Amino acid sequence: MLKRLSILTIMVLAACFSQAEEKYQEGVHYTVLDTPLKTTFRGEQIGEIMEFFSYSCIHCYNLEPSIERYMPEKPENIKWTPVPVMFNDRQAPEVRAYYVLKVLKLGEEAHKAIFEQIHKNRKSMRSDAQFAKFFKEFGISEDRYMKEAYSFGVNAQLNRSIYLTKNSQIQGTPGIVANGKYLINSGAVGGNELAIYAAQWLIQNDPAK
Repeated sequence: MLKRLSILTIMVLAACFSQAEEKYQEGVHYTVLDTPLKTTFRGEQIGEIMEFFSYSCIHCYNLEPSIERYMPEKPENIKWTPVPVMFNDRQAPEVRAYYVLKVLKLGEEAHKAIFEQIHKNRKSMRSDAQFAKFFKEFGISEDRYMKEAYSFGVNAQLNRSIYLTKNSQIQGTPGIVANGKYLINSGAVGGNELAIYAAQWLIQNDPAK
């Protein structure tokens, strides 16, 4: 009887392990990028989730509450990196705006406020001048905003967004990439929020390891 139970236990564990291995499948739930992206996780961190977003994207705005819920439960050894997309030159002002708020350490309050200004307040935010005027709400003069927006550091980050967007193979936003290698198919995993958890799973069970 004990022997029979032991065999049954082993079979159940094997089945569970098999299901875990096959939870997300290449070509179905994610795509392996042709050119791996340069990642920024270091030290004891085991991986990085990149969130490709656009301030003008309503789906990105709708994903924000899910990200807020996820952050407190995100494993400490996984880095979260937002990446403002740069598909074309028209997106440069909002890309610069994101990196200005990072340089000035304005935090999530300013990040959320930009989304709400566009999607909740229905205000146009398409030019450097519009963003410069908006940042006055955070005590940043228009002159200082423009100086920061075209600084060496922000220009470098804008070029990085161009590189990451081009090589991420994303067709739209939001887009989730795990470890710079795995582009999540949000539709296949059940939606944009579940794509975050799929990315976490792939980092913790990296097929390349």
